[in-house]
Amino acid sequence: MKFFTRQGRSKQPDPGKATIVAPPPAFKIEFFGISEVGHVRPNNEDVWSAVPEKQFFILADGMGGHQAGEIASSFAVESMCHSIRSLPKNSDIEQACQLIRQAIARANSKVYDASHSEPNYAGMGTTLSCFLIVDKFLIYAHIGDSRLYRFRNKIQLLTEDHSLRHTLAKREERSSTSGLLMRNVITRAIGTHASVLPDVGVIPLYSKDNYMLCSDGLSDYVEEGTIARILSSSRSLEEMGRNLVESALEKGGNDNITLLLVRIGDEKNLSG
Repeated sequence: MKFFTRQGRSKQPDPGKATIVAPPPAFKIEFFGISEVGHVRPNNEDVWSAVPEKQFFILADGMGGHQAGEIASSFAVESMCHSIRSLPKNSDIEQACQLIRQAIARANSKVYDASHSEPNYAGMGTTLSCFLIVDKFLIYAHIGDSRLYRFRNKIQLLTEDHSLRHTLAKREERSSTSGLLMRNVITRAIGTHASVLPDVGVIPLYSKDNYMLCSDGLSDYVEEGTIARILSSSRSLEEMGRNLVESALEKGGNDNITLLLVRIGDEKNLSG
């Protein structure tokens, strides 16, 4: 799991080269994650992690004072990964969706309870975006404004931001001024209320798909055209990830920048 100290330094080695995940998935899977504190923030409140044996990938972007944001995101990711490890082998789509919803409820309770038991954690919360690969399908769940993109011939945003800015934009009430003012107003998050309703979706997988989970430190600063250009390249996932982070830093780097790239490889011959 990727954790950070209050100064934003990683407690584990650099994620390094992309990792090839072993069977039993129907497809070969490759992933790479990276997080950068940015130019402005003193600490990193983003966390990413993966449970390779379950084909589970997750990213969270915490919020709250006194370094509570990084506590919230760490608690949520740790709780989710623990829950996902209990997913039985050969689970079907319905069972996996149910487990993800239950896992999110437990993660929400963990953050919410901590925020009400420790004064320094009061009001803390976190976004959460994740997905689980089951056979030839991807199940994703989402709360907040961290995003899930897919590149398949073109870039596609699969999640919808739970933010006041997005709500106003849908109502065609957003001006450039309101966009700046409402940038960080999240309408749905882990840990801010006793219960939370995630968006959950199921989509089919195809060979050569590229998926990206990212925090708003990337999506707020790097245009979709740039994301598409990088994800469509033949570079390694590590090169893609570092290029995307550099793009966000060049645009200001005013927030923590975190992304997790997953490439769907060739379909395996499961018949023997």
